[in-house]
Amino acid sequence: MSKKSSKRWVVKVKDLEKTLPINIYAAKAFPILGSKSAANKAISSNRLLINGEPAKISDWAKNGDKITLKGSGVKKIKKIEFHLDIVFEDDFIIAINKPGGIAVNGNRNKTVENALADKNYNNKNSDVLPHPVACHRIDVPTNGIVLLAKTKKALVGLNNLFQNNQVKKEYIAVVHGKTEEKGRISFPIKGKKAITEFETLQSTPSKMFDHFSLVKLMPITGRTHQLRIHMQQEGHLIVGDKMYAGRQKTILGKGMMLCAQKVSFEHPISKKTIDLQILYPEKFKRVMAREKTIFKSQKKKKRK
Repeated sequence: MSKKSSKRWVVKVKDLEKTLPINIYAAKAFPILGSKSAANKAISSNRLLINGEPAKISDWAKNGDKITLKGSGVKKIKKIEFHLDIVFEDDFIIAINKPGGIAVNGNRNKTVENALADKNYNNKNSDVLPHPVACHRIDVPTNGIVLLAKTKKALVGLNNLFQNNQVKKEYIAVVHGKTEEKGRISFPIKGKKAITEFETLQSTPSKMFDHFSLVKLMPITGRTHQLRIHMQQEGHLIVGDKMYAGRQKTILGKGMMLCAQKVSFEHPISKKTIDLQILYPEKFKRVMAREKTIFKSQKKKKRK
């Protein structure tokens, strides 16, 4: 087992039946790494030592060697105080409801990861990360569920689920136009396969915009801006989406009306099915109701 200090982990190699490549041995010996690729990164950044010397990719681990790992490879971040609603949490994963206008991570002060910077202080897992790390992103103007890993093993497991499209996601959006009852969009994005299924929950006429529709969107693949691009291509721009509106008029000042409402996945540690769901913002309902009221009011005036 590895011995952990504040910034380094140390193991002494023993009971090996044969020598092993250092990256394979380190991936198994240090839970904080968890994979061969992570071990390679630790080697390239001189964080992995053999008997006090920086390891090389060509090195092999043998009985009697002292292997040291310095740091987790995850940068420390500064805690930023703002409220986030927690949808689910255990020792391995935390899921939050990200507000629209907030980034998940990146070169900003006000991010989800920064708000959760102190969440792992009392976590006793041997592969605990310095702070929860996001396993995926949703766009800055989108609100809804974001999953973050607290441990390296959970991070690797969740990343694999996302890469293999084994995380089921469901979004709610208000879009321009009257959408079909159900449908499937399969336009490639940047030359790559992209599939979105949708279901109409409600449509209402609008005086200024012809119709608005409340739709459920299920991305089968996970391309960047997939839902926004697919709906715009179909002639159903998501309300408030300034990036893809072009010359089309839309409602501005209320944010983009897209919510990551539901996520289902197999927990990478417990293997239990986790089903998470939040309520989409009330403003979606208010906009639909307002447009319907305005349309009816104008229709009555014309009759008089």
